Amino acid sequence: MNKVLLGFWGCMVFTGTAQAAVEPNYNPSKPPVTTPWFTNQDSAARKADLDFIVGMRPHHAGALSMSEEYLSDKNASHGALKSLARGIIHNQKFEIGMLDRVEELVGKPLGKETEWRQIAEQGLAQKQKFVRAPMPAGVGGEEVSRRDVEFAKAMVVHHEGALMMCQDYLANPDVTNKYLRLLCVDILTDQKMEINFMNRVVARYAGNPDDVKIDASMIHGMEGMEHHMHDIAPAPAKAAGKLFKSQESTKKPAVAPDHSGHHGHH
Repeated sequence: MNKVLLGFWGCMVFTGTAQAAVEPNYNPSKPPVTTPWFTNQDSAARKADLDFIVGMRPHHAGALSMSEEYLSDKNASHGALKSLARGIIHNQKFEIGMLDRVEELVGKPLGKETEWRQIAEQGLAQKQKFVRAPMPAGVGGEEVSRRDVEFAKAMVVHHEGALMMCQDYLANPDVTNKYLRLLCVDILTDQKMEINFMNRVVARYAGNPDDVKIDASMIHGMEGMEHHMHDIAPAPAKAAGKLFKSQESTKKPAVAPDHSGHHGHH
């Protein structure tokens, strides 16, 4: 299957050439060329983009810190799962930079009610010579530790948060940014595959996976997802009460909405 993966933008891809919706022809060996993306934006479309970035960026940062904690734990033992965690760190650091670039462009104040403007830049991966870390080829026959199960279960909850953010963005009628829409398509494709991979790791645990509990301290970067938490993880949410409100925020300051001269738009 030479969709070896539709996921230049999700956490990881299977071994092979990346085939993503947002950068389908990416080739790190070619000379760096970037192509600007333009669309008509009004204040509602601008706000939808900025809200998505302000939510997804700390969510990605949470995936990095969760992976770093897991990899530093002496009880982390499953080789393929550790490979997945390393790939998350490598790939999502890059994706955070891409979200920063979109925010830099979209965050500029509108000059009029509706404006034809640059909203993204394709080709930055090629420009930076970024090579995606591949997803592990399979679960393998290694023993799965309790710590492996904790990480996998927590990251599944975390991934489900990303899926919901992308679904919300794609369903928003104000959205005009096709670049971020393609990013969401890739995240939905990739992270569903990763959820399946992690569930397979959990299923190989010698004990009862249901006895391995996760709590708020294991799931980072979920600020702003409280309204979705019962849908994502009712058991941890019930056990932890106000599950994510006590976590320290990793958000960058949000770009202030542009109200100059456009009081009729919010």
